[in-house]
Amino acid sequence: MNFQSFTNFFSPVRPWDYRDAARATQYSIFRDSFKLTTWLALGACLQALLSYLLPPAFAVAPVSLLLTYRVLRPTLAHQGLIRHKQMNGVFLGKHTVQSPLKDGGLSANSAENGVAILILAARSNHALGILGPGYRDVSLYINGMIEDLWKNANDHGFLGQTTWIAANERYTNNQVMVLCYFRSMEHLHRYAHGSLHSKAWRWWNRTTAKHPHLSIMHEMYHAPKGHWENIFINNHMTGIASPHAMANVPENAFWPLADASQGSLRTQTGRLGRGDGNENEGYGPVPYQPAQ
Repeated sequence: MNFQSFTNFFSPVRPWDYRDAARATQYSIFRDSFKLTTWLALGACLQALLSYLLPPAFAVAPVSLLLTYRVLRPTLAHQGLIRHKQMNGVFLGKHTVQSPLKDGGLSANSAENGVAILILAARSNHALGILGPGYRDVSLYINGMIEDLWKNANDHGFLGQTTWIAANERYTNNQVMVLCYFRSMEHLHRYAHGSLHSKAWRWWNRTTAKHPHLSIMHEMYHAPKGHWENIFINNHMTGIASPHAMANVPENAFWPLADASQGSLRTQTGRLGRGDGNENEGYGPVPYQPAQ
């Protein structure tokens, strides 16, 4: 595989601001902080208040209009009359991400560069959940580190980040996990011992005895070259495909999202740089069309 096999399939850079992702994360965490029954009870109280203050026709109008909108919009989208916004940002077909070199170029082989992964997570076990003492400080430190990584990505060897909320631990107030990608273990280690993380580290050592309800954890992994690969089928930019280090194609910057429906990138072995993409021919024809 050579550089030219990528150039026709890169997705052009689109405006993206990590602060938009931060706002979406805050919304999701707030929603997860209360049980479904609590949200229903709050809605019932609001409806009862409206029924007390307004004539019946006006009192039921807000919830009626909202439900009509919630039913009508997906129905129209299902019929193909409007575009369903959940498809925004979805790349149809089969794609893979290749990590660009430090100068923005691409190597001749897939998975030619190593990748280091850092997982950070925090949870409040307090009766008040995220309103418990100390959790706001944990959140501020983590958000500050993420902001620094995005603003100084080249200096930190930072490739991208996504945030997740645990779905299999408990019904509410779940652990929030941040998944970060770096160019190398050296970059990751240097950042871990940098000023911002060291400041958070010292704060934690001073406060953990006072706030045993606060949980934090981290995991760290290193995938050397030739030992990592990925595919995204009809998917949005998430994981290592999240807004990511850019690849430079003469005079333009692109996301390194390559077509994985043909060539050596068709198969896992090929994406690991160990095959020519013909290893899976015994499984029948490929159902994906080449990217246009």
